[in-house]
Amino acid sequence: MLQLANTTGLTARLLVLPDREGRDAALVVVKGAFSLRDGQRLSEHPPIVEADVWAGEPGASPLREASDIALEKTVTDVVLCGSAYAPGGAAQAMVEVSFSVGSMRKSLVVHGARTWRKTWFGERPSAAAAFTKQPLEWASDDSVPPAIEDPQQPTCRRKAKRQPWGCGPVPATWESRRVHAGTYDPAWQRDRAPFLPADFDPRFFQIAPTDQQVPGYLRGGEAIELVNCTPDGLRRAVVPTTAVRCQVFIGATPQDLPLRLDTLVLRPDSERIDLTWRGLLPLGRKILNLTRVQIDG
Repeated sequence: MLQLANTTGLTARLLVLPDREGRDAALVVVKGAFSLRDGQRLSEHPPIVEADVWAGEPGASPLREASDIALEKTVTDVVLCGSAYAPGGAAQAMVEVSFSVGSMRKSLVVHGARTWRKTWFGERPSAAAAFTKQPLEWASDDSVPPAIEDPQQPTCRRKAKRQPWGCGPVPATWESRRVHAGTYDPAWQRDRAPFLPADFDPRFFQIAPTDQQVPGYLRGGEAIELVNCTPDGLRRAVVPTTAVRCQVFIGATPQDLPLRLDTLVLRPDSERIDLTWRGLLPLGRKILNLTRVQIDG
C-alpha cells in the first residue's frame, strides 16, 4: 500500500496524475503557515486547496483562494491577500500601499468607494469616500470604478482601456493565464486528449500577477516590507527559512525529490505568511512500484 510519511507537522498531499507528456507522475505539495511577526511556525496549517474558492459566484466575484493542484511552477508566486489601512487610523479617500519580497516590489493606489458620474467628456470617477480599512480585491465588474489602481495609470474615463491592477490571486480565465493554456482543437482531441496540449505552457499555473513572480524561486531569508497593509503602517519581516526534504521510494530504493518554494501568500490581516512547496517526479510505468513518500523538515 502506498504510504505518505510526513514528519514536518505541515500539511502535505501526494497525488498520482499524468504530467504534461501524459506519463504517470507523483506530485507532492507541502503547505505551512508562519507568523508574520517572527517567522515562527504556527500551530495550525492551511489545507491543500483542491479547487478555486470564490467570494461569491465563480468568475463574477473575487477569487479568494487559488487551487494548489498544479503540476509545476517555474518561478515563485508572491500574492498579497489583505487590506489597505489609512495611516494612523485617520479616514482618507486614498491610500498608497506598497509591498516587497526580496527583489519584487509593487505599489498600489487604493481609493474609497466611487461611482461613475456623467460629464461632457464621458463617465468619470466621482470623488472617493473616506475609509480606514479597504479590502485589496480585484474589481469584479465595470459597474463601479476600480478601488485599486496603478499609480502610473489612474482611471480617467469609464471607456478608457486599462489593465486590471491588484495583488491577489489571478483567475485561470483571465488573459494573462489563459494565453498559456494551449490549443484545444480537433487535432488535440484526436492526438492527445485527455492529456494537456503540446503547446501548453506551465506559466498557466502561476497564480500571481506577472510583476509579482520571482524568478529562480525564493529560498527563505528574503526581506519583506509592507506599507499601509497593517494598522501600524509599516511592517518588516523575512521569508521563513524552512528546509523541507522529500524522498520517493520505488520499491525499497529511495530517490530524492526536490521541493521548491513556489508560492508565498502574505496575509497581514491575520499576521500570517503561507508557504507552499512542490515537487513533481515523472515515473511512467514505475508508478506501480511506488511504495512510500517520506517528507521531513
